[in-house]
Amino acid sequence: MNLSSRIAYLARHRGNAVAIEAADIGLTYSDLERRIRQIARLLRQRGVARGDAVGLRLRDTPEHLAANFAVMRLGATILPIDWRGTRPEQERLLAEFRPRAVLVDDEVPGGWSAASAPVSDARGLGPDESEPVDAAGIPYVFLLTSGTTGRPKAMPVTHENLFARFSTRSLEGVFSRDDRFLAGLPVTYAAGREHALCALLGGATLVLFLPLFEPSELVSRVNDGAITALSLSPNSIAALVEARHRHPVAMPALRAFVSTTGRLQPEDRRLVRQFVTPRLIDYYGSTGTGMIAVISSEMDGDDPSLAGRPAVGIEVEIADEHGRSVGAGVSGLVRVRGPGVVGPGADAAANATEGFRDGWYYPGDYGRMGEDGLLRLDGRSADLIKRGGLMVHAQEVEQALREHPLVADAAVVGATSARLGQEVIAFVVLRSPLGERELVAHCRQRLAPFKVPARFEFRSELPRNANGKVVKSLL
Repeated sequence: MNLSSRIAYLARHRGNAVAIEAADIGLTYSDLERRIRQIARLLRQRGVARGDAVGLRLRDTPEHLAANFAVMRLGATILPIDWRGTRPEQERLLAEFRPRAVLVDDEVPGGWSAASAPVSDARGLGPDESEPVDAAGIPYVFLLTSGTTGRPKAMPVTHENLFARFSTRSLEGVFSRDDRFLAGLPVTYAAGREHALCALLGGATLVLFLPLFEPSELVSRVNDGAITALSLSPNSIAALVEARHRHPVAMPALRAFVSTTGRLQPEDRRLVRQFVTPRLIDYYGSTGTGMIAVISSEMDGDDPSLAGRPAVGIEVEIADEHGRSVGAGVSGLVRVRGPGVVGPGADAAANATEGFRDGWYYPGDYGRMGEDGLLRLDGRSADLIKRGGLMVHAQEVEQALREHPLVADAAVVGATSARLGQEVIAFVVLRSPLGERELVAHCRQRLAPFKVPARFEFRSELPRNANGKVVKSLL
């Protein structure tokens, strides 16, 4: 299998259909295929062959997406390098993965491999005339985890894995061939890249949109641009529904409004359906699995732990710390398997809470499967705080804090304590001034005493990565 062959097929049979729209450029499928072949030829000239890694330090452009398929075409593996990162961060990736070449937007930084090049160098080249390489079992990308708790880990995702993830998302209504799909997530990151590539594999028109935007800009782009589907992070969605007080946020023509990369709060789901569109697809997934579960309108409610029913093509179980399946309603470790899930090579240091073990992938979440067949999440294993022998799920404390009308956002972490092992610390963003005493009283009404934070840190904002997730390692 080589998924770049799909773009070649679309170029032959739907060549005049628009593949990608950006602010200053539009590419048909014929244009996209020609650009893919030019970049593939540039990479061949730099010595790239089957099994090599190729770094992509590119912004969210049509050329970035063409470069993804060009790397696939050669049977090589994409190494995503965030262009927003510092040079030391980027060079640590280069040292660890040793890519054969790196494509950049502008000038290649000094000291980088001589095989590296600006992607614009491909524009004057003729197309690569070789057939796509058989990439069966070869990773198309090293997906880097979002790094919310520490150093990112790399997961090799194969062409077969990506095709399975595309199939699951399509069956769950995320993609349609007739879509004008707006990409509201950064392409460098797993969810943004997969949504963009899957829209193109399905033959849709992908509309690139800057991940940082004002809500009014998004609404105008969707309504004026005849957008039929889009994907956003919960952080962006929260900003959108908050903006309803200043201007209308309705998007009546949308077929699908997709929330991913984090937990969407029940109140935000309600506001989306009320003020934006009723066609919300809120799904839970992970870097190593793609989509795991989805919340549909008929099952929605006020339960902040709800993750939804298992997605098509995904098997979900709850296990104890020893890998034994537990009964309905019992909290344990979420584990999944299916054709879109990464294999054993994804995590050589797998442990009981996260990674690949005994044929299952553990995404690192605690949860429960109810008698109703719905998955509910109790928190991240990395967010489990062990306070004096008692277990505190950070997510439960965060939810309690968000229930206060003056709390705009909250994140809870465990800090080292000589007496208790760990102590509960809350970082809080306020809408209006509020004292620590009031927050303690608020938490005591909702939480057991040992779960109440020992200290509150007030911030104007929480540190987030480009996907909108709070970076707790910085806290």
